[in-house]
Amino acid sequence: MSGLTPEQMERHYRTWPPRSWYATRRSRRVLAGVGGASAALGWISAVVCWYLAPSSLAMWTTFALWGAALVIYAVVYSALVGATRGVIGLAERHLDERQALERLRLQADSRRGTTIMLGAVLALVAIAVRDGDRSVVEVPTTAPFLLVYAAIATHLILPSLLAAWRMPDPPRDDDEDD
Repeated sequence: MSGLTPEQMERHYRTWPPRSWYATRRSRRVLAGVGGASAALGWISAVVCWYLAPSSLAMWTTFALWGAALVIYAVVYSALVGATRGVIGLAERHLDERQALERLRLQADSRRGTTIMLGAVLALVAIAVRDGDRSVVEVPTTAPFLLVYAAIATHLILPSLLAAWRMPDPPRDDDEDD
């Protein structure tokens, strides 16, 4: 699809087959849940690294979790683009007013979600490093990097997850009742 003009891409998303496997709200919510699970794998790898590093178990577990997360993410994200009909990915000039407004709402809500997520991470880190007599906390070097990568990945996929979660079912055709 990289050779298509923006107008052709817009037409492609507007005429997306309504009978695909993610045409129903329930299947789009399952897709969003799987996408959320792929983002959670990044957070889990940071926690594993925090408590088990430095060790080869931590290294291989982190590689396995991030590898699985990336494979799942790639598949889910491509399906999310189709399921949301390009609302997140298309340039704003190719969206109608309703889609542009919906995109703004999704971006605002995903930023709120990211802010809440970062606040929760800060609180959990503050609890995890709290130690009575120590003035220096020993944290594995990789753990903060993995936390940052998990936050970035979550921030990037969150608007698409919200769009898939909220998108209503398309209206029924009149000829389906017959």
